Amino acid sequence: MKKIITAIICIALVTAVCISASAAGLDTNKKKVMDALKTSVKIDGKLVSLPTDLLNQAENYLLRDDVTVTAVQADAVVGHVKDANDIIKNAGITKIEDLTSTERTALLDKIYKAAEVVGLTVAVDSAKNTISILADGQLVATDEPALKVTGPNTTSLVVFSGIVFVLIAGCFVAARKAKLFER
Repeated sequence: MKKIITAIICIALVTAVCISASAAGLDTNKKKVMDALKTSVKIDGKLVSLPTDLLNQAENYLLRDDVTVTAVQADAVVGHVKDANDIIKNAGITKIEDLTSTERTALLDKIYKAAEVVGLTVAVDSAKNTISILADGQLVATDEPALKVTGPNTTSLVVFSGIVFVLIAGCFVAARKAKLFER
């Protein structure tokens, strides 16, 4: 029995060691773009920046192997991001909803131009007030909220109960074989 347990542990350890992960990260140009996107603007003592979920979507897109950003493209995107930050800073607002129509148009223009530099397209849905970024027709990023699953999920409770039942049954069988219930 000890040999079987030792063999299982060895197999588990070898499997864990053999699993590799690729964490290459961003190259210099992609990092420059991400740093620009992560830049905050201070307005009335509050820091205003892109939401974390949008930053994560952008970073996930830039981490893809089929995405390349040249130094010229990175500089152009950084310039457009800085211009967009200036629009927000000059407006002195902390919520996009508070922008005037002229400021919104100027901000959208910067988003269009920054996306165009790296071959992305921008789709605006005025009815939902959402912006989506597309690469070759595939969604890359959106500010539309993700669908949240609500309500109780009993799956984990059922699995946990099953595990507890099996463990108790195993203990009962082991105690019976060891004759712990006999007097």
